[in-house]
Amino acid sequence: MATKKGAQLDKAFAALLSADDAQALEALATIHEKGDANSILLLLHALAQTDDHARQRRIEGLLFEVKVKDAAAELGKALDLPELLDVRKTAIAAFWNAGLDAAPWTERLAQIAVEGDADETMEVLTVLENQEVLPEKAARLALARIRKAVPGEADAYKKALLEDLQRHLEDRLGVQ
Repeated sequence: MATKKGAQLDKAFAALLSADDAQALEALATIHEKGDANSILLLLHALAQTDDHARQRRIEGLLFEVKVKDAAAELGKALDLPELLDVRKTAIAAFWNAGLDAAPWTERLAQIAVEGDADETMEVLTVLENQEVLPEKAARLALARIRKAVPGEADAYKKALLEDLQRHLEDRLGVQ
């Protein structure tokens, strides 16, 4: 049974980037029905490879509702894969949209907020603001990183986002 499911998913992922829209839609439906945590990185790779906006929205929709075991760990892996840099914002957003625990990646998310673009910073702010529990040590390290970055940020919008993130972490930690 697992072999049949695996074969169906392999076929679906192969068809996902097909020029034939019907095949791609059928592939998305199969992935939605039978996919597991291993599907997350494959979906992100497919998202990075397609320019079709409708397909992008469907893939993002799947990622934003993923509730399978180990989904957060797969999204955490995606944060460090250079070939997924163009869709890293989507991986970050999936934590919040799917209601997944991003706490183990608090420091990495803060690093992305500092080093990434304003869109990534906005996604990190959203994820950390809505994270129920943050590990104190990681939150303190994240706050130190953000505090160091704020004065040197040239982009006014991103600087404002970093300042919001700094205030949020200070409030969560009870520090000034």
